[in-house]
Amino acid sequence: MNTTIIKKTASKLVCYIFCVLYFNISFSQDKRDVQPSYDKYINLPREIAFARLNKSLYLKGETIGFSVYVIDKTTKKPSTKTTNVYTVITDGNNKTIKEQLIWAKEGKAIGTFSIDSTFTKGNYTFKAYTNWMKNFDEQNLYAQSIKIIDPDIPDNDEIKTISSKLDAQFLPEGGHLVSDTENTIGVVIKDTLGYGVPNITGRILNDNNIVVSTFKTNQVGLGKFLFIHESKTSYTVELDFRNRIQTFDLNTIEKRGVNITLNQIDSKIALTFRTNKETLPTIKDKPYTLFIHNGSQSKTIPITFKNSTTLVKAIAFKNLFSGINILTLFNENNVPILERLFFNRNEVELLETVDAFVEKYQDSIAIQVPLSGMKPLDIARLSISILPNDTKSYNADHNILSHILVQPYIKSNIENAKYYFIDNDSKKEYDLDNLLLTQGWSSYDWNTIFNTPPKQVYLFETGISFIGNSTYSDKGRFILHSSKHHDALAFIVDEKESSFSHSNYFIEDNNPLEFSQVTGKTTMQKPSLHLQFSPSKVPNIKNFINVLPLKENTVFEANGSDTVFDTKWNTVEQLDEVLIEANIEKRRINKLITYYSTGKLDMFDDEQRIHEIDMMTYLNKQGYIVLMLPNGKMELTILRFGKREIPKIYLNNQVLMDIDVLLNFNMSDIDYVALDKTIKQYDASNVGNGGTIHINTNPGLRFKNDTRKGFNQKVSLPLTFTSPKTFYAPKYVNYDSNFFREYGVIDWIPNITLDKTNAINLKILDTKTKQIKLCIEGVTNEGRFISEEKVITIN
Repeated sequence: MNTTIIKKTASKLVCYIFCVLYFNISFSQDKRDVQPSYDKYINLPREIAFARLNKSLYLKGETIGFSVYVIDKTTKKPSTKTTNVYTVITDGNNKTIKEQLIWAKEGKAIGTFSIDSTFTKGNYTFKAYTNWMKNFDEQNLYAQSIKIIDPDIPDNDEIKTISSKLDAQFLPEGGHLVSDTENTIGVVIKDTLGYGVPNITGRILNDNNIVVSTFKTNQVGLGKFLFIHESKTSYTVELDFRNRIQTFDLNTIEKRGVNITLNQIDSKIALTFRTNKETLPTIKDKPYTLFIHNGSQSKTIPITFKNSTTLVKAIAFKNLFSGINILTLFNENNVPILERLFFNRNEVELLETVDAFVEKYQDSIAIQVPLSGMKPLDIARLSISILPNDTKSYNADHNILSHILVQPYIKSNIENAKYYFIDNDSKKEYDLDNLLLTQGWSSYDWNTIFNTPPKQVYLFETGISFIGNSTYSDKGRFILHSSKHHDALAFIVDEKESSFSHSNYFIEDNNPLEFSQVTGKTTMQKPSLHLQFSPSKVPNIKNFINVLPLKENTVFEANGSDTVFDTKWNTVEQLDEVLIEANIEKRRINKLITYYSTGKLDMFDDEQRIHEIDMMTYLNKQGYIVLMLPNGKMELTILRFGKREIPKIYLNNQVLMDIDVLLNFNMSDIDYVALDKTIKQYDASNVGNGGTIHINTNPGLRFKNDTRKGFNQKVSLPLTFTSPKTFYAPKYVNYDSNFFREYGVIDWIPNITLDKTNAINLKILDTKTKQIKLCIEGVTNEGRFISEEKVITIN
């Protein structure tokens, strides 16, 4: 058999040694105080973005549904400091294809991207971030690879044949390969595309060709081994791959130094610091410090070598931080000389699902999934992707646990990171620790901590701010007319001023602002204002780490002659603009009639908006009993089966907790009211015998026929929020096909509301799929996470 010998120096080991030399050069002149420098560095709060996409492999014509969670890095609770979230899709050349500004409420934002003609077949990257994240070098941003397939173009791509040459890195634990003492060496084996290569066996041989240690890589190409590197001996590593031997040198050692080995023993970790006889006299009795932190909290442990070249420190899990722990050893001059990361699963609070209940109807399926682990104050913010169990289209590297708890603390992207947090067991704990062993220095760079702590250059953004500049003749009072999310505002500009300003304004979907100038007690005129807005464009962020494209092979049965989607329902004749608008409105009404099929839908017109006195009177006319109580509160009931029942009221799709807001309700805003006196509920939750009332408003309607609009100046904004659009699962020609089972979508629900029993209630189309997969992600307001892929069998 021919044997190919490939020799390669472990470049990352050289990088480790360069970093150590760099630290010594940078810090040798002045002894820095570790704790004050660290406290100053972490003084500014951090946010982490995590985006949950409904899947990762899409067809042209589908819709990307997504939820973005903005999490406080310290508390792990949803961050409420930012409302402005930026989502961007870039192509393989990092060119922006689509971008949006979306509105985060209580730390969560939702949105969609249509996969239209802008996209071509290929790999893309979805990114999510906030303006505040630009202040930091750490990886608090989110990036995920997605792939687009075009059903109209035959997928004739052959499986790529890549080089057999391996990229092998041998990384000493803590960063130092010290001669004449035992070392733990982490192994990373990748192919030429950057993916880990599993099940590689390796042998470490000395210069007498004797095997002194062995290893085998796991499913993502990671491994480790122990050995003593004798200073006068040369070593090589042989890798057996596809019946060929590849050889690498392992001779970049330090004659003096300290290394570390971390072992988990029951409920504690044992840290073994080792040096050699040549180093010990130079470090004996010197005050070293082990600094442990998690990006917000910290603690120190004194370390002093005495007469032995080995020193062991045991630390109980309860004395470590929950989640990531960054352990840095400083010498007597406060120079960081080695670092190790460890993940402590203790006190990481998770929600879990229990057995689901399934009930089939004529063309739909109701599913109830109870949650355990919810506490009394928890409010869950969940998203669920519903896919066939055999899907090949859901293959993101991260889930919310891996991205929030690990990714921000390391410098490189983690391949298949979610693996370490699904169905936790001892093997996954071992593999996660092996991953962290190979990461070297964390994303908290000590040179930056000591010398250039972050400054508050970029602000938390809450809505849109604007400055209105008036001309000399344009003084007086200006009215900003009401919009969907704001009442009318008045601005007064006196003789000493030339501008006015406002912040925290929310405007969606390229709608303009409308201003009028008040010139008298009852007269108005069209002003001539010049406005400046912030933000005015989607900001650019450059410090995204590279993510690997999807590894999934996407050869599937559909080709250019196959019909994948049933598109009859959205085929529209090309008519003039007025008729198109009428058709759109008609289709909207028809959809609402279908949706509220068991109740009465009252679409308000202009006459109703003018003549309906108030909501109490209107509901009385509809058969409800509306009373004013002696305490000034409003009572609303309906008589059913001889008993007065309380209906559940929704205002703009949100449950109305205090119905007193209806007392002075502006009837000129009403779009429609849906009155359902049955016990059906549209999110499949139990509402009792009172039924439901759905009130939807549109503040823009009150000015639709206002003659004063001739006095309005419409001002377009350079950037507005994109409102969340309803996600519609594609209609497929054939639900009983391998294509649908592997690449189809059943549903995507970005906002899940739990019922009083802390159960998820779903109602989905019955696609006759025997097994479906619920991909659940989310967090509660108290910082408890859930990440599950739950398989439901439909009998």
